[in-house]
Amino acid sequence: MADLSDPFPAGFRLACACAVWPPSPARDAAVRAAAAGVDWERFLRVSGRQRIRPMAWAALEAAGVAPPEPVATSLARNAEAQGARSLALAAEALRLRGLLEATDVEVLFVKGAALAELAYGDQRLKHCRDIDLLVQPGDAERAFQLLRGEGYVAAGPEGDLGAAQRRTLYRLRKDMELVHPTRRLNLELHWRLVDNPALLKGVGLGSPTQEVAVLDGRLRTLADAQLFAYLCVHGATHSWFRLKWLADLNAWLAGKTDIEIASFHHDARRLGVEACSAQALILRERLLGSPAPPALAPELRGRRTRVLVAAALDAMVGADGETELAARPWGGFRLLRPQFLRGRGPAFLFAQWRLLAESLDDALTVPLPRALRFLYPILRLPLWLLRVRRRRLATLDAG
Repeated sequence: MADLSDPFPAGFRLACACAVWPPSPARDAAVRAAAAGVDWERFLRVSGRQRIRPMAWAALEAAGVAPPEPVATSLARNAEAQGARSLALAAEALRLRGLLEATDVEVLFVKGAALAELAYGDQRLKHCRDIDLLVQPGDAERAFQLLRGEGYVAAGPEGDLGAAQRRTLYRLRKDMELVHPTRRLNLELHWRLVDNPALLKGVGLGSPTQEVAVLDGRLRTLADAQLFAYLCVHGATHSWFRLKWLADLNAWLAGKTDIEIASFHHDARRLGVEACSAQALILRERLLGSPAPPALAPELRGRRTRVLVAAALDAMVGADGETELAARPWGGFRLLRPQFLRGRGPAFLFAQWRLLAESLDDALTVPLPRALRFLYPILRLPLWLLRVRRRRLATLDAG
């Protein structure tokens, strides 16, 4: 089980105990021990921040732990609402697969409903915010138009963009967020899986896949080795700042043998993302009590892994486990250094620096011809300062 002697806040320790998978008498005992004397209002905030309320409520019920009112009512209602949303997103994912494939747009679903089924065998335990679907880069505009015809509108990163601006978006970013205003469904349209194009090269629609039974249909997702690598890189990209990502990975790996997990790590090494894999396996062991395969012990040591694990614990927990990363001092800048430790080699480092140097905001504000794009790194700071000044002036005008 998870090491509850770690100096984490009590509410976060209880969240980790609830996130252990699969259910067992040992988990029930750990939940009861962690719940003793916990501040339930703080736990409610922690479970919301970490997005594990459905599994937290299920684990508390299984352990016979009854939080006081109104915490119990809030957890139960949130679990019910999240379960209904997850089912709605799963049904919509199946519908969108049929829509896109009927127009010859090849599509792959990552995380979301497919992972919920692989990890828990139940759509209602995994907190699902949106549908993540991946298309070929050349199909991004066609997929966008099809989705727009279904009532979806662009919500991020810059809202509704013109055709030329979308071409810039497809070049510089990996995805765009869309929302269905009336049905209140969110999705992310991906044309790349990872922000850094040098990471996970070859993993995508052309790599091995698997079909997962979901509700009354099937969703296509990555095969196990590629799925493991992607989930580790996704978590590392965000420094695992939400426990839910680690809980989902852990639940899926709970059905795998040590030999299989070691094989996944070796595949991750071949893809150049062994640092992300090592970070995930150490975090899984420390927070959720799932030991890494003994055969990997020598490979999981090292300064880079220690730095990545420390960065993830800082991002995920911080001082209290309940404050959003964006609300803490330096906010997202805390994730900057770990980004450079995810991969290896000159191509990865060059691409990572380029992500910092060439901003989508700059390219949309000051569109330059291809021959002059080398100027964007020079313009980066002045354009950023100009945006900050405009935001401050807008705030003053609004006041």
